[in-house]
Amino acid sequence: MTRAETLRVFEELLAAERPVNAGEADAAIWARLDAVEGLAAQRAALAELERGAAGLDAGSAFMPILLDTLARHRARLAEP
Repeated sequence: MTRAETLRVFEELLAAERPVNAGEADAAIWARLDAVEGLAAQRAALAELERGAAGLDAGSAFMPILLDTLARHRARLAEP
């Protein structure tokens, strides 16, 4: 999955009228990171997703869930 495709999924989740769970965002993040080889490249890809997410609908009730999901991936990638 490309960065643009992943951010489009994030936009759809943020705009959803129905309650959304972290699983959908998590799956999109995994799909993006799985397309990138190497730990450093995955960290860079995740940083790009975090920057992209920062420009999305901050007023959405799903935004805190999305940010928490991104943070969990950042912590996982920071592990030795």
